[in-house]
Amino acid sequence: MNDSPRVSYLGPEATFTHEAAILRFGEEAALTPVQSIDAVFDEVEGRRSRWGVVPIENAIEGTVNITLDRLLESPLLVEGEIRLPIDIHLLTNAKSIEEVERILSHPHAVAQCRRWLREYASDVKIEEVLSTSLAAKMAAEDARFAALGSRLAADHYGLKVLEEKLDSELINVTRFFVIGTEKPEPGSHSKTSILFGLKNESGALHQALAPIARQKLNMTKLESRPSRKAAWEYVFYMEFDGFAEDDAITQGISELRNQADFVRVLGSYPVLEKERTIS
Repeated sequence: MNDSPRVSYLGPEATFTHEAAILRFGEEAALTPVQSIDAVFDEVEGRRSRWGVVPIENAIEGTVNITLDRLLESPLLVEGEIRLPIDIHLLTNAKSIEEVERILSHPHAVAQCRRWLREYASDVKIEEVLSTSLAAKMAAEDARFAALGSRLAADHYGLKVLEEKLDSELINVTRFFVIGTEKPEPGSHSKTSILFGLKNESGALHQALAPIARQKLNMTKLESRPSRKAAWEYVFYMEFDGFAEDDAITQGISELRNQADFVRVLGSYPVLEKERTIS
């Protein structure tokens, strides 16, 4: 029996989120797949899991809005970030692409491999399914099928990699958040995420960003989201390098509070980054 703290992640097994969870916690951790991002938050908020792992952003497809919307209302903290290079391969038990009648995958994976599919598999039917892992499972059950997915999925479902790295974008990286209830220690590379709201007044955002500029903080992301409380009312999500206890960040957030309706620090956390390797 595994006595390690339970970690929920967006499943099923052998997805990229599963791979990120393994990278952060190891294969021996009590990793538990759940069916949705909402369910990951629910498991951690209900203390049935110590941590959760959810996608927050893909370098090509952009922000995962479901995750950001849950962070708006959840009491949980961001305890870590995992950056995972996304290498999408063609997985199958067919001997060649000529034997493949249908290629399956998640819509994002299909979009990221569109150029390869158009050039090398234009006659093959493309079918979108709920996850890259489900696509691999279906391909394992029928040699006429192939899946766009990870090497982890190939190993998990006993498939061979027929073609490597079909997504041509070298910047194809997905960021995942580790969510929990405690404040972590800083790492060699740390970041801070905050949410803040502003009055609907001319120049309000400019004035709010002035403290960030004065403290010379490296803001790496700024995005608005509907507040979900009133029509045309927005909150802002911001990330910058550094830890919340750093003097410059402490001062910047303190000054921002004087300009904003509210400021909530979602977390200061270490960033774990996996190097790209294709083998």
